[in-house]
Amino acid sequence: MNRETDRTARVRGIVRRNGAFIGHAVADVISISGAVGLGQLLAFMAAPLLTRLYSPESLGHFALLNALVNILLPLVVLRLNMALPLPQQDAVARELLVLCLAVVAVSVPTLTLLGTLAQPVLAGWMDVSAADVWLLAAALTVTGLHETALSWLVRHRAFAQVAGVRFVTLLGVAGCQTAFGLLHPHASSLLLGYAAGYALGFLRGLWSFRRDVLPGFRGVTLDRLRRLAVEYYRFPLISTPSSMVSAVSSQIPSLVLPSLYGLAVTGQWSLAQRVLWQPASLVGQAVNHVFWGNAARLQTEDPKRLWQLFLCLNAGLFALMTPGLVLVWFGGELFGLVFGANWEQAGTFAGVILLSHVVGLGAHGTESLHIYRLNHWMAGWEAARLLLVTGALAAAWRLELSALGCVAGLTLAQVVANVGLFTLNAVAIRRIRARAEPAGARTAPQPSPTR
Repeated sequence: MNRETDRTARVRGIVRRNGAFIGHAVADVISISGAVGLGQLLAFMAAPLLTRLYSPESLGHFALLNALVNILLPLVVLRLNMALPLPQQDAVARELLVLCLAVVAVSVPTLTLLGTLAQPVLAGWMDVSAADVWLLAAALTVTGLHETALSWLVRHRAFAQVAGVRFVTLLGVAGCQTAFGLLHPHASSLLLGYAAGYALGFLRGLWSFRRDVLPGFRGVTLDRLRRLAVEYYRFPLISTPSSMVSAVSSQIPSLVLPSLYGLAVTGQWSLAQRVLWQPASLVGQAVNHVFWGNAARLQTEDPKRLWQLFLCLNAGLFALMTPGLVLVWFGGELFGLVFGANWEQAGTFAGVILLSHVVGLGAHGTESLHIYRLNHWMAGWEAARLLLVTGALAAAWRLELSALGCVAGLTLAQVVANVGLFTLNAVAIRRIRARAEPAGARTAPQPSPTR
């Protein structure tokens, strides 16, 4: 009983001592989530119209094209945007921003050329047309610029501007996909609407830091850019392959499900993922931006507070997702009512997939291994998750499982992977905290015996 009382008192003491700091972090999350929440609400209101404009086959084809965008995106900026919060001097950060923009200018034409050469092969396997290749190039360009703009705003902890960018992006994607669907309800219209929405979001971000771009270009030299590339080599060499493996492990169902069950089932899977992504995008990414911005500072200034913030955010995100468990029992009926009778299977899928989101929201929201310079840990985790997801798909094919059985296997693989990601980040922060402790605190002198 005394032990429980001491533990409760200790927790209350932590909250009392760090209440202002945690409250400030939560306020940053809310400032992002508020605007993004409105954008998500408007996008969600457009979803029933989209499901009545586009068929499951069209949504399945778009899911395949969108998977290619997410897989190739790390190659567009080579993850150098993730390094923008790290430089201590703003002048160095501006030069790094210029390097990010230069990489985008070189990588997208290269990928477009390779895609054009590979299009005949892709057409036979994935039904990717020549027009799709050019639409993919446009989507990759604006998405890469969009990610760079967000990273720059996070560096300056301009979370209100981050919220504005995400609001414009969400609303732009939903609005453009709806408008293009009224004219031509095909997968290409969905991809074009996606690219247009991200372009609007990037322009909103560019307006926020337009004064920072031109000073970065003045006086910059190729030799200086080369030195920056060498200094932050871990991001292209480790984080980029890691991110691609991550994208493959999360997007491979959209690439493989058409071969196993057809585009219609892939469209049902895509809608289930899209609906569950709403709370993850609303809160999870907002938490990630805030935690990421604070982790870069706290790992050197106050590792103990970093650990406390990590635990508080994970507990809050886990509790936030639990009401969604209602989909386990009523997912099919709810989806049929909201999105139309053709989409009841998506609701059944969502009731299963939700279990991985309950675990994964906190794990991904507080993931900052690249900030702790443990990129190789993240690479190892990405490889392990890819093996788990690939194993689930292989088992579904080998055992000739139903579509629902395949979804259950994929969910189990993601749950195991997300628990592992949480554990890696917890261990990393504990190591940082242990190194920061004074040697005397770790080896406190023993009191001398009294006679």
